[in-house]
Parts: sequence; structure tokens; C-alpha cells
Amino acid sequence: MRVTIPAAGLLEKVSHQCEEAELYEVRGVSMPVRFAAGTLESVKSVESVGRALRVIKNGRLGFSTTTDLTDDITLVENALQSAQLGGLAGFSLPGRRQSPAVLCFDAEVEQLTESELITMGEKAAARLASYDPQLHVEISLSTEVEEVRLLNTHGLEVREQRTSLSVGIDAARVREGDIRIVSDSDVSRRRKDVSPMAMVERLIERLGWSEKTTTVQSKTMPVVFYPRGAIVLLLPLMAGLSGRNVSMGSSPLRDKLGQEVFASQFTLLDDGRLDYAARSATYDDEGTPTSRKALIEDGVVRQFMYNLKTAGQVGAQPTGNGFKSGFFGGGFSDQPGIAPCTWCVRAGERSLSAILGRLPEALLVEQVIGLGQGNVTAGEFSNNVSLGFLARRGEIVGRVKNTMIAGNVYYLLRERLIALSDRAEWAYGVIRAPAIALDGVSVASSA
Repeated sequence: MRVTIPAAGLLEKVSHQCEEAELYEVRGVSMPVRFAAGTLESVKSVESVGRALRVIKNGRLGFSTTTDLTDDITLVENALQSAQLGGLAGFSLPGRRQSPAVLCFDAEVEQLTESELITMGEKAAARLASYDPQLHVEISLSTEVEEVRLLNTHGLEVREQRTSLSVGIDAARVREGDIRIVSDSDVSRRRKDVSPMAMVERLIERLGWSEKTTTVQSKTMPVVFYPRGAIVLLLPLMAGLSGRNVSMGSSPLRDKLGQEVFASQFTLLDDGRLDYAARSATYDDEGTPTSRKALIEDGVVRQFMYNLKTAGQVGAQPTGNGFKSGFFGGGFSDQPGIAPCTWCVRAGERSLSAILGRLPEALLVEQVIGLGQGNVTAGEFSNNVSLGFLARRGEIVGRVKNTMIAGNVYYLLRERLIALSDRAEWAYGVIRAPAIALDGVSVASSA
């Protein structure tokens, strides 16, 4: 029988061979359930465990990972060897620091059974089939329960249990010359925050809007980004507000702290302390306490996001954004990069219907294809609209096809911001934003 090496003992062992060391350990159990064509396709339980060791030796950074908790020798040797060729660390690991706990664990998620997840999926599939039997429906549901532990040679020890419930639904309708795909997803650390049936009703509403197609002329025009579509605007800002790009000098915002760069009604928060939010935690993956901070306040750039390394490079303080996983994936085997927690865009004062009612014509963007196309670092986007609608004086005319949008976020959010709706909604479990109406967006259509 192979014996798991205690984390504290491993850290003590490596501490005599380097200046500083950090051990990250995660243990988790996930239960993914998948439906294809509206019927159950697979269900399983997956256990995972992993360790990541980061060392600073002779001022250089070394890193190694393993899923074998019985072999400390290889983990230590690989980390020390990688430090020989590693880059200069430029930072010191944090010591003990108390931070108020963020609620990240929900017993109701932990207690969800396989049969309960299957029932959720069956009900969602049945409702969509009753709306349209010709829909091709795919549904994924998953629970995860994990424990994260972080120790370093400065006496820091962090241990936190976290849960997660995620649901994704795709509904496709294929007709001659037309493929309609409507999707929704949600994730939270708390059971009651995720409602598959509420997602289904939103999908049915969009499917109803999609029944009729229409065309839009190629021109610059008002575009309203629904919360899910707002990722098109926020992705370039993630690059611009990243301490990595600031330290490299590639961010357009690098010298704009304290300056009004955006319209005065635009405020963006990074909040790592929202109880039960999918990316909330008491500490980031380096042991820095998370925080709630204004990155952009009333149009003024207030703060960048830093992990330990980039903060050291520019002489700033780390902001609790040092995570192994970003918005789009990652895991324990990655070194901590810079990632947002929950991004919250402050809502405006007018309802979405009131905003649309004042616009003779507007393109409504729900989903896009090719996220990240264009020179994102410079604030540019260029995306095909996978789900969008044309509205005239607030009335949905129909779904658009073969349509592309393009523009520069910095220009549009400074000079062409029409309004933000008065209701912020969750998108992807990591964004909470209102609908954002912009004028002067380039729209190209081949329909």
C-alpha cells in the first residue's frame, strides 16, 4: 500500500533546498451528466487529486506538478531542476494574513445525487420537446465538490472547501438553408442559484424570436449587447486591465490610472467576495486575499489586476487575481496567471424596453462566434453574430443571419455609449451586467 506524503512534511523537506516554496493541493469529486438528442447519454463520478509545487531558488522560479501524492521525490526534484532555467521570480511569497471568509460551500450541492441531476435534465429536455419536437437538444449538468489547500514556507496555510453546480443547454433547429442554435449556461456554488427550467424558458423566448428571419444593411448602427453578448466588450478590457499587459507596456491603459478614459456612466467592478459566486474565494491561488474593487469608476481607470509576479515587476501590490484557471479554463497544473473574479458592470437608469423604444433601429446581440478575434489587446473586436435580432422602435422584427460586428471597445465605451439598462443579469456565472447599448458599431451583412 502506497502512503500519501503529508503536505506539511513535503514543504518542510523542500524548504532546506531553496529560499522559498509553495505547495498547492486540490482534491475533488465531480459528477457530470450529459444528454444528447434529448436523451441520457452518460453519467459518471470522477475523483481528482493534484499537487503543484512552486519554488524560488537562487532568485529563479521553478514549478512542477503531479497527480501522485505518494511520490514527493520526483515532484521536488522537478521543481528544483526547472528553477535552474526558470525566469527571475521578482517577488516573495506572502505570509500569514487573515481575511474574512467568503461563502463557497453549499451542502445542497454536495448532497445532489445522480438521479436528481438526471431528473433535472429530463424535465428540461421534455419542456423543450413539448415546445418543438424537432429541436435537437443537448444538456450538460455537473456538480463538483473540492478542497483546496495552500501552504508556503512563510507560514501561510489556507484551506477552503468549494462546491459548484453548472448547467449548459443547447437547442438546435435544422431546416433547409437554416440552422438555428440557441444556448444558455449557468454556474454557481449554490444550488438555489441555478435553475435549469428558468434557462429553458429563456431559450424558448429566444427560439420564438428566431422563427422569423430578417436582413440588416451593412452600415454603422446602434447595437445592444445582452449580458451574454457583453463578453465581446469585456474581453478586450480583461486584456487592457491585466497587470501582465501593463508590465509589458502593451496595454492601452498602462499610463491611464486616474484618467477618465470611458463614458462617465460606465463602472466596472472585479468582485472576488460575492458569496457563492462561481469564481469567488477567500484567497486566490497564491494566498493573496481576494477583494471587491473598482477597476473603472464613473469612466475613470482606478486599478489594474495583479498576481504576485506582475505586481513585483511594476512595484504594485497584488490584488487577489492570481488564479490557475481563467474565465475559459485551466487547472492545478498551470502556474497562477491573472484572471478576473466576478466582473460586475453597474446598471443604468432606464429599462431595456425604454432604451430600445428610442432607437429607430438596433441590432441585438445575444451570442457570437469567434470570441477573441481581432487585436484584442488594442481593444478591437470582430465577430460573427451567431444569435442576434433586429429591433425597430423596441419591436423584434426577426433573427439576422450572416452578420458580423466590429469596433473598438475603447472608442465605443468612451464616445458612443447610449445607455446601460437598469437590470444587471448573470452571464456564464462569471459576469453580472446590464444590456449595453452602443452607437456607431460596424455591422456587415451578406444576407
